[in-house]
Amino acid sequence: MSASIDDAVSRIRAWGESRDWCGYDPYDGLNSPAAAILSGGTAIGRRLLTQAVKLSPINVRPLLTIRPARNAKAIALVASGYARVYAATEDKSAREQSERWSEWLVGKHSGGESGLAWGYHFDVQTRVFKYPRGTPNTIATTFAAHSLLDGVELLGEERWGSPAREAARYLTSGMLTRSGSIYFRYLPGEDELVHNANMLACSVLARSARVLDDSSLFEPAAEALATTVAAQHPDGSWPYAAQQGHAWVDNFHTGYVLESLAHCMPLAPEVREPLERGVAFWESRFFLSDGTPKYFPERALPLDAHCYAQAIETWLAVADWHPPALARAERTARLLIDRMLDPSGYVHFQQRRFWKNKVPFIRWSTAPSFRALAGLLLQLQGEKDRPRQLGTAHADLA
Repeated sequence: MSASIDDAVSRIRAWGESRDWCGYDPYDGLNSPAAAILSGGTAIGRRLLTQAVKLSPINVRPLLTIRPARNAKAIALVASGYARVYAATEDKSAREQSERWSEWLVGKHSGGESGLAWGYHFDVQTRVFKYPRGTPNTIATTFAAHSLLDGVELLGEERWGSPAREAARYLTSGMLTRSGSIYFRYLPGEDELVHNANMLACSVLARSARVLDDSSLFEPAAEALATTVAAQHPDGSWPYAAQQGHAWVDNFHTGYVLESLAHCMPLAPEVREPLERGVAFWESRFFLSDGTPKYFPERALPLDAHCYAQAIETWLAVADWHPPALARAERTARLLIDRMLDPSGYVHFQQRRFWKNKVPFIRWSTAPSFRALAGLLLQLQGEKDRPRQLGTAHADLA
């Protein structure tokens, strides 16, 4: 390994701290003041602009007057990463940083009387959804909730239990729908069943029940959990969403479902069998022989930093009962560090057939890698002297 795991964590941390974890996002193209003109004010125009900015091999954001900003999901990943670093090393400065960014998260919530929720700092237009910046969504909210639960579990700070409970309350009151099937929605008022979003919400309720010692918190998730379990294909895979045309299967969304099932299993032991089938499919179809995480079962490219980071998280989540998992996580970490970690400390976005997109993104590549590598550092430390329970772990946008 060209850099050790702890060295890689330190390098990423230094890069992020030098920018106060403020940066760009693959999907922030609509933050340009010229977005309305460049997109023609149409849905297809907004999608094309978003994708053009995302996929450009050079960072065109300064030219479009898109400014670096903080994203709630990114900061949640950062806060979790610091909590894991502290739990592994007892580095007091990491603890202070985790506390600082948890306070930032709680101060930036939305959701109102329904509880605490979080969204993205840019307008969104995808083939699935359109929504304005700041709209609460299940993905950002679940990652924020898990980071707060890390504050309780890994830092021993009970004060984060109340906002974590409020996030769980928002998911139940604002996102749980019973329109036909029972599941957690991606957005308020949208009835698209997105399986990774549903499962991430279930994982928050399961982990909240355990960490906050309140089994009633999981009760609303039981039927939603069953909805996604029932949608598993015979080969062990899950479609991205239930709607026609949204049935693709990809690596990191599958990883979210598997990791979430692992969090739910202590309270719902019946998910063990679908989880094992899902892991078998994921392990056999989503990795090259050297351990490289593929984006799709039938196609490796683009090699995406988010696939590397989520693969580490998923391996760690199943390590207690899947013996090869920890070694798989270490191998993925080696590949991530060797191939995607820039000498300056951020993580590259994607490797394509003839070129690499090295634009620095915090939410998509650098913060997930920081959190995943810190989780592996903690797990390896736990193997030596003090096993600990890890916290958890995106539409294209997750």
